[in-house]
Amino acid sequence: MPETKLTMGALREHLRKTWILYIVGILACLFGTELLWTITTPQIPPEQMVVVYLADSSSDPEPLNQIAEEMLVEAQKADKSLKKVEFQSLQYSNPETDYTGPMILMARLSVNEGDAFLASKSVMDNLVAGGTLLPLDDLVASGWLKQYDLEPYYATYEDEESGEKTTFLAGLRIDSLNALYEMGAFRNADAFLALPAYGTNLDTTLIALDKMVDSLIRWEPGQSRD
Repeated sequence: MPETKLTMGALREHLRKTWILYIVGILACLFGTELLWTITTPQIPPEQMVVVYLADSSSDPEPLNQIAEEMLVEAQKADKSLKKVEFQSLQYSNPETDYTGPMILMARLSVNEGDAFLASKSVMDNLVAGGTLLPLDDLVASGWLKQYDLEPYYATYEDEESGEKTTFLAGLRIDSLNALYEMGAFRNADAFLALPAYGTNLDTTLIALDKMVDSLIRWEPGQSRD
């Protein structure tokens, strides 16, 4: 008659032979749970969000959560359909040593994700070369962010087919917004505020960014942003 009693020895032998099946099963369950969560979580339409990318080799959006809430409250005064304002990290290292940065950036641009960039110089150069930025000439001329005295940054875009060159106001320098660095969110030195040409939420984004700059200027060291 075969031995049917469960013993520690039998259990160890069973696990020795089949442990890989348990690992695969656990991973499959975890993946299925994550997939189910993603599918069932309500998604906010892009036109009801403002997403600001922190595009550099390192950044941390978490310290900016409170500012994002302030931006949301201000922007909702003009657009009651707005549901969320969010900062997101967009990893972009030196493209000469890490080619993944430009690939990630291009992937985000190709699906029209993101409403604004806080961008390092290397990211800014990539955005200009790709012809993906909204010229800010008219916006700045109309007075947008004028009260904060952000230095304009002009760049030249060259059309690959015709060779025609166009110089335009590509962004605003954010060197003066030291709160970004002091709160550990983003390295603002030699960095820029820029807008993508494909933005579908421009008017609301402009209001939100105005509040962002105002909040950063008013921020003081030691002030809680949790």
